Amino acid sequence: MTSFVTDHVLAEKKLNMLSKAEHTNPNTFSKPIIAINPSTRANKLHTGSDVHPTNSSNDYCTFLTSRQLVDLISTNSSALERKSLPVIIDCRSQFDYGVERIISSHNINCRAKLLTRKLSSKPLEEIESNLALSLKHADSVLLYDQSIDVPSEEKIRSSPLNLVIQAAKKSNKKVFVLQGRFDAIKSQYPQIIQRTDHSPEDTSDGHVPSTPDTLDKENFTMTQIVPHIFVGNMLDSQNLDRLNQNRITHIINCTPDLPCKWEGKYKYLRVDVLDLPSQNIRKHFEDVFQFIDKALRDKSSNILVHCSAGISRSPTLVLAYMIKKDRMQLDDAFTAMRQLRPIVDPNISFILQLQDWEKKCLSATSTTESNEVHSRPTSSSYCGSTSKSKTLADSAIIVQ
Repeated sequence: MTSFVTDHVLAEKKLNMLSKAEHTNPNTFSKPIIAINPSTRANKLHTGSDVHPTNSSNDYCTFLTSRQLVDLISTNSSALERKSLPVIIDCRSQFDYGVERIISSHNINCRAKLLTRKLSSKPLEEIESNLALSLKHADSVLLYDQSIDVPSEEKIRSSPLNLVIQAAKKSNKKVFVLQGRFDAIKSQYPQIIQRTDHSPEDTSDGHVPSTPDTLDKENFTMTQIVPHIFVGNMLDSQNLDRLNQNRITHIINCTPDLPCKWEGKYKYLRVDVLDLPSQNIRKHFEDVFQFIDKALRDKSSNILVHCSAGISRSPTLVLAYMIKKDRMQLDDAFTAMRQLRPIVDPNISFILQLQDWEKKCLSATSTTESNEVHSRPTSSSYCGSTSKSKTLADSAIIVQ
């Protein structure tokens, strides 16, 4: 039995009690139970004729109430009929999803900044590999968010949920959107809610929390992101014990106003930038790269890159370094950093500037490698080498 079928068998077991209660007391709900003829279920689900959808253009999405969702699940009694069930996708944060969710649902955080590029260009099965099997057996998807009070297509089109809908369209899936508040749904239909007893940060499924606002930022001390490079906050930069404990030798101060308190003891680089979308942080990427690269020629060096909170500015600069130094894609670098420091959350403008940096740096890397293969086929130098031969640091694009 596939995991897809197993999930829905478990869901049905929980929902049978609900279904029996409804039939026992017809006054429990304001609307009658909707029975869908199995022979025509798939067609009616797609046209919405049996679920009384709220007005919306047929080729965009159909709104369903939580009651209608329960009816659709509970009236499917065989594996064959389950193929007409929509795949349920929770579009809230990974943190919220980890706490409680509709049973058998998958998670795609439509507000995760680095997911926006994938959602706008790829089908669902390429965004979340765990969805592939479920999507193979379904003709439609049902999306839900924390709150969709007003079933308005216009509002959905202007919300982050629209990105998931567009990805579903690329997968050729019919889209349903669950209307109502999640809190109200779990209160009215607790049988369809799955809860976890552990904190989402403790999960081992490879996902990381996407809501740093829910975490205790102030108690996050400096974090080693890659060997010898730490991201931290203003308290880290002022605390001599923390600096000594991590054997810091160099400090990059990513603020215009915080003091370089230990200038006689450590080597400093100040990056004068505010955490505002209007700021051009990219113009500092090359200077920071050169400062770090030079410092790390001494293997005993350790570098602290800090701003006020260690959330936006300093992580952005270290991400830029990882992209160029390690030839990493931004998505991979960000995921690796967030796993180590969950509060990382650069503002959207910094993300866009990193995407531009990624494109040009990796393009420059490919060009450099191609030229070096033809001109020095036996060279043993590598990116960041301290040898006098030409390296990526010499040939990379310098951003003004």
